[in-house]
Amino acid sequence: SSAMPERIVPEEAIQPASFSSVYRTTMALKEVFRDRPAPTFAFLLALATWAAAGCRMFWPEIDDPESARACLLPDVLFKPHPGEWRRYVLHLFWPMESGYLRGFLTSALLILEGYSLEHEVGTVQFAAAFVGLHLVSAAALLHFRFVVCHISMEPALAALAVVMHRVNPKVHSDGLDKSLRVPFSIEPRWHVWVVQSLLLLTASDFPTALLAHGVGLAIGGALALRDPEVWLSAWNAARARSFGIGSAVHVALLLFVFLFMPLSALQWPSDFVQAVLGLRVLSWQWWQTSFPGTPPLLHLALGGLLAPEALFICKLLVSFAFPLLLTPFRLWAKFYAGACMLLAMYTMNSPAWQLPHVGFVVLLYLV
Repeated sequence: SSAMPERIVPEEAIQPASFSSVYRTTMALKEVFRDRPAPTFAFLLALATWAAAGCRMFWPEIDDPESARACLLPDVLFKPHPGEWRRYVLHLFWPMESGYLRGFLTSALLILEGYSLEHEVGTVQFAAAFVGLHLVSAAALLHFRFVVCHISMEPALAALAVVMHRVNPKVHSDGLDKSLRVPFSIEPRWHVWVVQSLLLLTASDFPTALLAHGVGLAIGGALALRDPEVWLSAWNAARARSFGIGSAVHVALLLFVFLFMPLSALQWPSDFVQAVLGLRVLSWQWWQTSFPGTPPLLHLALGGLLAPEALFICKLLVSFAFPLLLTPFRLWAKFYAGACMLLAMYTMNSPAWQLPHVGFVVLLYLV
């Protein structure tokens, strides 16, 4: 009897954003990095970070960076003195918060950036970029009094993530096992953004971490804007009315609502019609005196006036806003719209809720 013909089922194409792709690319990076020489600068920074994290965990008496003389003060930075060498050395490695998780995520960022970016540009250039970004970040944080005692390399890592996104070193999986291959070039920058976002999301002192990461991202973005190709790409995207331009406006408005716009009003202004006719509604002073409001959404959540679930949603949206903004995928916009609807519902159940203010109106608009 003749054998039945074998039916060959074609293998489904692997999508870059699928769970299978995330697993394969992560394991492929592990295999490729294993065969590469260790990144000298990033590896030494990771070891020093773990040593400082261990000291902070096992010796609680030196948990305070000021008493341990491990933080960088404004006078120490702007008026260098050799007697303060301890602060110059330790502040870089001192973790922003104690615990295993912070040390693990920070070292993971260093390893990812070292095996990809340092391998691509070289140790000298990588070290120069890291030190330069760290100094500029520290100067900005201390000069504008965002912090009075600067520790941690997290702002520099955030700035370096932007630089790595622009350089975009690639890894190929052609020589790996078939179970780990993907039909596209692996870009470790997306793995860096995931770890960077988790580092911000898991911060106990979220406002301080957000401020430090925000300064780092701004400095890294300013460095990337020195490239004329960035301006040309932005101009072409604006002319084509691409999704990236609209999503950038969307995310910027979302962050502005979270951080600056009053969410709820205490009472309606009694002279609203007269203010409209007299154009006094265009005055910021009129809004402050006649239409006072509560603090913005994130401030209320951090103050405990919203449910813990609302605070987690705010942290999640803020932490992943920047990397999702850079992705070519559009599905995330629907998740953000749903999250804004949930936040509006949590807001109306808050004890601080009275009447809708401009922040609540814009939040509904973002849905």
